[in-house]
Amino acid sequence: MGKQGKRFLKLLTCLGMISMVIGVTPAFAATPGSVIFQSGFESGSTLSQLDAQDDDITGTDTSYSTKNNWVTDLEGNAQIGTFKIQYEGGAATDRYASIITDPAYSGNKVLHYWLKNAAIQDNGFMKGRIQTSIYDEPGNPQQSLNEMYYKVRLKLHPDMQKLESFSNAIPWLTLAEFWNDPTWTGSSYPFRITFGLNKDANAGSNQPLYFSVSSENMDNNTRVEVWRSDAKSFTVTYNQWITLEFYYKKGDATTGRFYVAATPSGGSRQILFDVKNWTYNTNNPSPVGLANFNPMKLYTGEEYIDHIRNNGGIMQLYWDNFELWNGWPQAVYQAESMTLGTTSGETLTNSSDVNCSGGVCQIFDSNGVGDYINYYANVPHDGKYDIKVGVKKMNTRGKFQMSIDGANIGTIQDLYAASAQYTELSIANNVQLAAGDRRFKFYVTGTSGTGYQLGIDYIKIIPKD
Repeated sequence: MGKQGKRFLKLLTCLGMISMVIGVTPAFAATPGSVIFQSGFESGSTLSQLDAQDDDITGTDTSYSTKNNWVTDLEGNAQIGTFKIQYEGGAATDRYASIITDPAYSGNKVLHYWLKNAAIQDNGFMKGRIQTSIYDEPGNPQQSLNEMYYKVRLKLHPDMQKLESFSNAIPWLTLAEFWNDPTWTGSSYPFRITFGLNKDANAGSNQPLYFSVSSENMDNNTRVEVWRSDAKSFTVTYNQWITLEFYYKKGDATTGRFYVAATPSGGSRQILFDVKNWTYNTNNPSPVGLANFNPMKLYTGEEYIDHIRNNGGIMQLYWDNFELWNGWPQAVYQAESMTLGTTSGETLTNSSDVNCSGGVCQIFDSNGVGDYINYYANVPHDGKYDIKVGVKKMNTRGKFQMSIDGANIGTIQDLYAASAQYTELSIANNVQLAAGDRRFKFYVTGTSGTGYQLGIDYIKIIPKD
């Protein structure tokens, strides 16, 4: 399957449960965002060396049609600083990142991390690092992100399983890191969030790894843990793609949020972490947002790197399908592209119109009360959503009641207007939806004129938590 077939919003068909909850939006609720950049590391993405310890990726990724240029879309965005791949120490014989053909599928390209030797000396301790960095650097300053979401696929090479035979604890093998006022900028209030793989002390050999996330105040280089959470119930797999979703919201103990979900290939989406707590230093009187982060990282100590190598392997990861947003993705479903369910039998036509989103509105040629049309739209995750519908009003239009999976939401909407009007209707707020495909039904209830037609442009669902 090509990259276009693996895009974020896939239109399938299934049924599910829905309920409606009305209430005040919590302070930690996510704000709808827009895509900043996306790449599948496909044709047009070129990895090249900047210097002995840094690489770069440039070009336009042809697997996406928009927001796909590594320089103009990613680094050129005012909220993003400089992108690079960093190593800190060693040579290509010790570590490298490269864009390669997916070993399991020749039609796909991936970003490959290969870490053979720990080549960075740190106070008598050796470590290894490969990381993509999005940093606020001189010459390309950024406006910090108060909210950020990204999605990326991760595959652990089978050699990574050799860590299960390591006899002691593995307290840090970092896969992503997020900094607020980082130590290297001279800030008085550095703070970081670390996501990675761990293994418990005294677990012994042949024990599983698990995902973990923690945060730390780093005042005066003294680490003080603020919060921590482990996902021991999630099975870490090898040689299998896992889609990871990360969400960060700047805030204190009542407004901050850090969220991670994981979807194994062919499996169900699971929320690993939904931490509602500090996401900046607890002592910081005027914190900035997220100005420095490593969305794809491999960083750990020599004993873990050596253990894999001494047992006939190399520490390796694969990354794919990176998508970055400046808030939680909102889903917009164009009527003409949605999966159509049952109807009452009346004609449905695509009407070209430059004033409609995507240049097309769908006209449902209803002729009386009781006519209906069903669409299916894929909801990306469990949660509360505001529901909106883009419509084209006219003097031939009728009224409709919307329902989702059989439950009415909102009030009856009137599409009558003396002349053409293009508008977005607010149907209902804080509707609890389950992840998966939901059935959106438009049921004709009457008319304010003489016609009963419906002019439907799109359905929009906006996350609220």
